[in-house]
Order: sequence, then C-alpha cells, then structure tokens
Amino acid sequence: MPHPPQNPMPQPPSHPLPPLQPPPSIPSHAPGRAPGPRGGRRKAWVIGLLLLLLLAGGGAYAVWAGHEGDAEPSAAHAPSAVAAGAQAWKKAARTEPSPSAKHASGTWFTRSTVVKAEPDMMTAYDLKTGTKQWSLVLDGVLCAASRDADADRVLIALKKSGTCDAMTVIDIRRGSRLYSQPIALHTIGDPDLDNFRPDKWQVEMEVAVSGGHGLITWATGAKVIRLGDGKTVGESPEKECRIVGAAGGAHLLTQRRCGQRTTVRSQNPDAFDRPRWTWEGREGEDVAGVISTSPVVLLISVGQARPLQVVALDGDGKERSRIELRRDHETSACSSGMSKCPEYLVDGDTVYVARKGSTTAHDLANGREKWTYKADANRTAFPVAVQGGQLAVYVAGTPERVGELSRVSARTGEAVRTTRLADDLRTTEWRLARKGAVAHLKEGLLLLVNEGVLDSVDTDVVVAVAAP
Repeated sequence: MPHPPQNPMPQPPSHPLPPLQPPPSIPSHAPGRAPGPRGGRRKAWVIGLLLLLLLAGGGAYAVWAGHEGDAEPSAAHAPSAVAAGAQAWKKAARTEPSPSAKHASGTWFTRSTVVKAEPDMMTAYDLKTGTKQWSLVLDGVLCAASRDADADRVLIALKKSGTCDAMTVIDIRRGSRLYSQPIALHTIGDPDLDNFRPDKWQVEMEVAVSGGHGLITWATGAKVIRLGDGKTVGESPEKECRIVGAAGGAHLLTQRRCGQRTTVRSQNPDAFDRPRWTWEGREGEDVAGVISTSPVVLLISVGQARPLQVVALDGDGKERSRIELRRDHETSACSSGMSKCPEYLVDGDTVYVARKGSTTAHDLANGREKWTYKADANRTAFPVAVQGGQLAVYVAGTPERVGELSRVSARTGEAVRTTRLADDLRTTEWRLARKGAVAHLKEGLLLLVNEGVLDSVDTDVVVAVAAP
C-alpha cells in the first residue's frame, strides 16, 4: 500500500476526540509510566491536553501525529531502573486479527530496536523503552517471513485476494518499503495456482535471505531474487519432486523431497541448477527444521513422527556427527516451518537442546553429550542465548509457578545465578508460551515474542522483562 501524500500544512484529525478522563494509575512494576494494554493507544491526559489546544486553535496536530502517525508520546529519556525479573514494557497487537489474517511470524533486531510483524503490518519498538519508532502497513496479509535480516532487509510473502503470490522487501532500520512485486504470474485455471493458496497448500510457502539475495519456495518451485532491486536471478520449477523448505543466514538452503529421499542444497544464487553442495538424507528421513546455517545443523524426523536426531554438516555439506535425541526433548514450537526451532540453540561447536526439566549441551564435532543442566522438573528449559561464556536458560511461568531465567556456565553446565520473574507475569508468560512465544536476550532484557497466532487486538506481541 503506498504511503498517503503529505499535506503541506498540518490539519487537525478528522475523527472526534474521546472525552477527557483522569490519568491512569501506574502499577508498581511499571518503569515510570504504565505500559498500556495496547501499543499506540493514546493516554487520556494527553488527549485532554490536545483537545484544549485544538479548541484554542493551536497547531497541535504535529504533536498528535508524532512520527509517521505515532500517537504514543515519545520518550525523551530512558525509563528508570526496573527490578530484575520485573516487566520493563510490553506491547499488544496494533490491529484486529481476523480468521484469514491472524499469524504473526517474523521478529528482527537492529542495533536499537525490535521489529515485530503482525498479520498486516510491521512495527519497530525501542529496545530500552518500548517506544514505537515506526509502523508500516503491508500491501497484503503476511503469508511467510524470512527468519533473518540481510543488511537490515527482510523478505515477506503476501496474500492478496486469497493467493500468496506477492512479495515485498522492507528496510527494518528505516521502516521503509523498498518495493513490492509478484512472485509468479498465473492465468485463470493454472493448476500451479493452488500451491499459492494457503487453504490448499501441499507444503507451506517459505522465504529466506542471505548474501544480498532472497529465496521463495513453494511445493512446485523456487525462485531467487536480488534483494536490492527484486530482479529474478534463478528459478527452479519442479515436476517430479516437492520443494518443502527454505532457510537463510550464512547459507541459502532449499530442501527437496523426491520419493523417499530428502536433500538439502546450499544454493548458488547465480547458478540455481548448480548448488554449492548437496546433502542427501537416509531413506525415509525428513528434515523437520534447520536449527542453524552457521554451521549447518539439521533436525531429522521420520515421517510425521517427533524429531529423532540432530545432524551437523561441515562447510562442504558432509556429515560431521549425528546426535540421538531423548524422548523428553521438547518439540511443541518447532513445527511451523523449516527454519523456526526455538527449542534448539547452536553456538560455535555446541548445540543446546531443550528438554522437560533440563537443557543438554552436545558437541557438534563428535555428537557427545557435554553436560545437562537441571531446572524445574515439570517445565521445559529453553536455551536462549550465550553471552559472556554463559548460557541463558528460560523456564516459562505458569498460573501457579513464577518464570525463571538462569545463567549457566557454557563450559561446565553449572548454575551461576537465577533470576525469578515477577509474580504478576505468570499468566502473561503462560499465555505467550501456549501461543508459541520465542525468547530473546537483548540489551539486558528478556524479550518474550509472540510468533504464533493473534486471538484479539489485546493479544501481547512483545513483553520485555528486566534481565541484567
């Protein structure tokens, strides 16, 4: 959707302003001001002030609109210190989801912001304060989004008129749309068109970015574009095989299934028919996810069964090791795409695996277990990030139990310290965990991000918790 034209002179808003109300109370856990129930909702005392200014004939619209229509007061200073484990800020959905537009996959980071995708828009929030930096309405409904950003650019597949046959590239640092264009051109009655309809997908569409290129895959084809201008540089229609996934980052990977064999290719964007290397799985194996592309680490299953192994590849696509997964490893959120597996974390030559009650570290060079950190016996312990030689492990809260963020020695698995999350976050954590939340650790904050489905306009999409 193109941006609206800019008026030469500011005009007052066309919609009526709400009545003046007393200022809201500030809960004890809030840093200086209440983190309202929804990002972008106007504070009542600001509305009253603007109403008085408008009635007095003052040019208040610039204050009302803020940056690109931002109705939230800008924060001139960072909020006061928040106790460890307490909520620093949170944001809820900015638009009302619908049955055909409810998925919120897509989270990216710049140096100072977290950028969150919703079904039909994207919004950037300041990491420290939660203040909205920019918001952009998409040209359609989100079908798939790249897990990674490439030079602050992300690729998104969009649905228009029920068909996911459009794409857009967004600059997440500036909050600008670089371009939008069709993925493929179809005629009425084209049998391949069903592969672009979510209600008829044999395989979900996936997109990825790497090295200045974007990759889009669907059941019967794949396409590589240049991110800078959208020009197609490679295509691969498939008639005998199915293309079932894409992953980006250090490599541009496609997954193909031909009969009982699955292959993973590191694509050469300039010669799509000549991949840099090809890994072929054993008969009957499927790649349930790409845990990492630096190094390449695959999650292996057989049929629709739960993942059974982790396979590490070297720089030439040869197998380095196979790791047998125990029956208590967690698989609840690693099911919606080839490149979304928050239960696993790769750092250097180690893969950390979430299990019920614990996190286990394995050596990718030989597949051996290094150590196991035991957390709460009844809750999954998710590996989040490795910082300063320590692994951060998150155990989500429940209505009865508080959440925990533990720091564990990445060398020995011994606990260093544990931060108990605030008691009043239990229900919020539990609801996010049930929707497929993914945890990140950035700038001293534990960010719980909704990567699943939005139920209503009040659904939380980002909750930031102090984690110094």
